[in-house]
Amino acid sequence: MSWFALSCQPFVLYYGSDFFNKLRKVYGIGMLDRPLPKIFKRYGERANFLDRDQAADLLSSVKGQGSITVTNAQIMKNLFEALFLPTALIYSYFKKLSFSEAAEVDDFFVMEFMGSQSRPMKLTPLIVYMWFVVPKSEKGCEASENLMRRIREDTGSVPMSPEEWQDLRPLIEKFSRALPVNGSGENLWEKI
Repeated sequence: MSWFALSCQPFVLYYGSDFFNKLRKVYGIGMLDRPLPKIFKRYGERANFLDRDQAADLLSSVKGQGSITVTNAQIMKNLFEALFLPTALIYSYFKKLSFSEAAEVDDFFVMEFMGSQSRPMKLTPLIVYMWFVVPKSEKGCEASENLMRRIREDTGSVPMSPEEWQDLRPLIEKFSRALPVNGSGENLWEKI
């Protein structure tokens, strides 16, 4: 049974550096390219690519639409406040949370962020990539799940290995406490 058959809400999927490197190879993503345009182009999806301000406006506007439930509207309001307002709680948990890109199709949109936090006694920080997926309708729930499943299958790689999950767990736990949305504290790739 599909995860979305049980719940159609905004959700987060994490992926690590190994998966990012695999995405680069599979989708022909260059050093200065962002993943989402290459991914959507490969699948023939017409997407509107958004900068940070456009993504914030979209997230803010969607929360008031009639097809969005009250619960989902509150989740999206919390997402907007946590991810786009400079005084957000999330900034106290992450040393750095940066917006990378966003893509919108008719029934859902995806925003990509990268979170990092320095580690004591280590030269390299903890880094986690996050895709926030916001379905706008029931059809968007199914379409977004299918896209994520297809990415995982075509990449032929686990987006977050058990080892990476353990290494990134402190960062993921901090994030899930600051912004509890579906998948914020678990590896949803296992359910897609």
